[in-house]
Amino acid sequence: MTGSREVVILANPYSGKGENQRRVEALAGTLGKRGITTRQCWDLAERAELLSQPDVGKRYRCIVSAGGDGSMAGVVNDLQAGGDTTRTAIAMLPMGNENLFAREFGHDRGIETLAEAVERLDTRTIDVGEVDGRLFTLMASAGFDSEVVQRVDRWRRATEGQRLKRVNRLSYAPRITSVLTGYRYPRVTLTADGVSHTGAHVFVFNIGRYGGGLRIGAHADASDGLLDWVVFEKSGLLRLARYGLSVMLRGHLNRSDVKHGRSREITLASEGGAVPIQADGDPGGDTPATIRVRPNAMRVVLAMGA
Repeated sequence: MTGSREVVILANPYSGKGENQRRVEALAGTLGKRGITTRQCWDLAERAELLSQPDVGKRYRCIVSAGGDGSMAGVVNDLQAGGDTTRTAIAMLPMGNENLFAREFGHDRGIETLAEAVERLDTRTIDVGEVDGRLFTLMASAGFDSEVVQRVDRWRRATEGQRLKRVNRLSYAPRITSVLTGYRYPRVTLTADGVSHTGAHVFVFNIGRYGGGLRIGAHADASDGLLDWVVFEKSGLLRLARYGLSVMLRGHLNRSDVKHGRSREITLASEGGAVPIQADGDPGGDTPATIRVRPNAMRVVLAMGA
């Protein structure tokens, strides 16, 4: 455990200043009252350079990722450039749309609780997933939702030479509508442990949380050295609605047209063209792809009771 009394807060520059700037300052002030100094970083290039340093875990008590789930994945991928991704502990100051990682480890319980967790520095080592070299903490998928993520990403990058647009929940509405009216439900084949399953929607979970409070990967355990996978076999808008209702009622894993399991390595393939993959809410490449678990690859700061 590091003896440093300094914490670096890595803030997402695309989350906007305003209220989020005030949240970062509030955390810095609260940590300061506990005798912990802070450094703020709002630049992605500076973040990458800082996290690539092998001694980052000795220089700082821990890292706080101030942003959403995509920002947390970005931090872990930047850490990978410097070698061992467990060489520093990580907490999350939630400033995104869903903040699923923060909910999983109690980082969403307020500034005081987060500051207390940073001071106490109890940690847990968890697995991460990898899609063709890119790390994710929560989940990856191919299907309807990955198409939405791809369209949101195209929209936010559409203005050449300017900063990326800020994404909020309203940003998704027109992209979801456009996918609903024209999506063709390409078939994706998931292969795990020599057995293949083909469906319209494929999910791979490290942590079993999904947007909107849905628990598609209900039994996923981030410390078991395995990834949980779920394949929804049928296509079409009506079937998608029925699957959604089954998930809300937590009965989807009992359906005959839903397959699920656990594996260390999974491949995704598709016929008739590449299908986009999303990882932690950001584009994660296209099929074909290999998804692997990296056991014990991340140290997380735990809030009390998490």
